[in-house]
Amino acid sequence: MAIERPDAGPAAHDAHDWATFPSKLIILCFVRTYVSAIRLYQEMKVFEGDPHVKLVWVRCPGSKLEDPLSDWLLGKGIRVIPYEEAKKSRRDLIVTTSEWIDPIPFAPTPVIVIPHGLGFHKYVRDPHTGRYRLAGLARPEGLRTKQVTQVVTHEDQVRQLAEASPHTIGRTALGGCSDFDLLTNSRGERPDYREALGVSSDQRLVVVSSTWGPDSLFARRPELIDRLLAELPFELYKIAVILHPGVWSIEGGDEVLRRLSRHIQSGGLMVVPTTEGWHGTLLAADLAIGDNGTVSLQAALMDIPLLLGTVSKRVVRGTVMDELCGTARSIDFTGGLRRQVEDEIGKHDRSRAERLVRRMIARPGESGSLLRALCYTTAGHTAPDDELPVRTAPLPVPMPSAAHSFRFHFRIDSAVTGDLYPAHFREKLKHDEERLLVQIGERDHRRHANASVIVDPVPVLPCAVQARLATLADKHVGCRIVAATCGNGGFEFLVRDGRRFRVTCDCGMPVRVLAAACYEILVVERELSGEFVVRTSLGDAKMTVVPL
Repeated sequence: MAIERPDAGPAAHDAHDWATFPSKLIILCFVRTYVSAIRLYQEMKVFEGDPHVKLVWVRCPGSKLEDPLSDWLLGKGIRVIPYEEAKKSRRDLIVTTSEWIDPIPFAPTPVIVIPHGLGFHKYVRDPHTGRYRLAGLARPEGLRTKQVTQVVTHEDQVRQLAEASPHTIGRTALGGCSDFDLLTNSRGERPDYREALGVSSDQRLVVVSSTWGPDSLFARRPELIDRLLAELPFELYKIAVILHPGVWSIEGGDEVLRRLSRHIQSGGLMVVPTTEGWHGTLLAADLAIGDNGTVSLQAALMDIPLLLGTVSKRVVRGTVMDELCGTARSIDFTGGLRRQVEDEIGKHDRSRAERLVRRMIARPGESGSLLRALCYTTAGHTAPDDELPVRTAPLPVPMPSAAHSFRFHFRIDSAVTGDLYPAHFREKLKHDEERLLVQIGERDHRRHANASVIVDPVPVLPCAVQARLATLADKHVGCRIVAATCGNGGFEFLVRDGRRFRVTCDCGMPVRVLAAACYEILVVERELSGEFVVRTSLGDAKMTVVPL
C-alpha cells in the first residue's frame, strides 16, 4: 500500500510550524487511476528544482483502473494525504490528469485538467449514467462554475469542446503535449535506444501497442503476436510490446505476463514496462502496429511507419485520430504479415506526419513552459523566467526474454539460403519440410528429443570442445548433429556417424544459423568442406567448413 499520512501533512494549515521547506505555492496533485498518475508525475517534472512550489499528492477513490497505483506511488517515495483531509487542507491550486475528479468540494480552489492522452478523440462509457461521453473532457460542474481550466493542445480542440459542451467556452488554455515534446527531443538518441533493446543496425524492430478494453488490439486480435513471431525471420526482426497502463490495472501484472509467457520465453518478445521506456522503444522502431490508442498517434506524429490492427467505432469523427485511422494502412489478416510489414516500412506516407502535427500540436516544444506558466498564473503568481531543461527519454529496459528452439529450412543452389523462426509459433503453420534446432537452455525437454540439431551457444575452451560434443551427443541421441561454440571463435559440430567439423565465419552470424545451414548441406549429401555463402534475410555470410 502507498504510505498515506493521517492528516494533510505539508498542506496542513499549521505546516509552517514544522515543515522544513517553505513554499509560496501549494499544488495538490490529484490522482485517481494508474495511467493518470503516470502522466501527472511526468507533467509535474516542470517543477523539479523549483523552491517556490510544494507538490502534495492526493489519491481520489472510485476507479476500476487504480491498481497498481499504491505500489507505484510507494516506489516513487510519494506520501499521499487522505482525500477527506485534502478538503480541509491549505492549497493554492489543484492539477490533475483525470477528468473525473469532482472539483466542487474543493471550491473555490482553481483546478487545471490535463488530458492523460493526446487530444479528445474517443467516446467512453460513463459508469454513472451508462451513456457515452468524450474522453478527456472535464466534468461539467467545474466548467459551469468556472473553477476548472481544461488544457488543449490546439485551437481546433477549443472548437471541438465548445460543440461538445458549451461550458468549455472561455475555460480552455492552450498547452502542449509533454509526450510529443519528449519524443521530439529524443529522436537523436535512437541508436542508443536500439542498442539498449539489443537491436542491431541491420535488424528491424516492430513495436506493437494496444490500448485497453474490448475494442483494443489485444482484445480483438489476440493472434497477432503469434503470427508475427511465426512469420517474421528471427534474425532480422525483433518484436516489442507496449501495453496501455489500463491493461495492467484491470488484468494485473501476473495475468498479463502469464498470457505472454510463451511469447517472452520461447519467442524473444520484449515487453516494455508501462511506466517508462515506451518513448525510447517507440523511437527505436522501424514499424509500429497499433489501434486507436495514443501510442499509435504518437508513432504517426514521429513519422514512424504504422499499420493498424483494429480501430474502435468510438473514434470521434473529424479528429486527428479519425484522419489517421482513415489514411493509415490496416492489416489484412487473411494475408501474410511479412509482406505487409515490409511494404509499409518501404512505402509509408512521409507527408502524413507533418500534416497531423499541424492539426494536433499548436506549440511544439513548449509543453513545459506553457504548463508552468499556466499553473503560476492560475494560482495568482508570476512564473519564473528561467528556461526549463530539454530532457530526453530514458533508455528502455525490457523484461528479460529468450528463444531457444527454432524451425528452419534452407535451399541450396549458389548459396545456402533460409531463415530461422521461433519453433513454438512456426509449428502452427505446418511447414513439413522444416526441421527443429534446439539451443541448450530450452526448458521444454520434449523439444530436445525431437531436435535434428542441438547447439550449445555458451563458448568453451578449444581444449574442451571435443569432450563437450561427446557429452551432447550422448545426451541427445535423437539428433543428427550437435554443435559447441568455441571460445576462440567459430564452432565445431559432430555428426551422428562420427565425423567432426570446424566452422568459421567472416561476420557475426549466429552459430545456430550456420549449424542449420550445415545440417541442410548434409541432408542433400553434398561434400561438407570448403567455403559456402549462407544467405538469410539479415544478409550474407561466408562460412568455411574444415573436416577434423
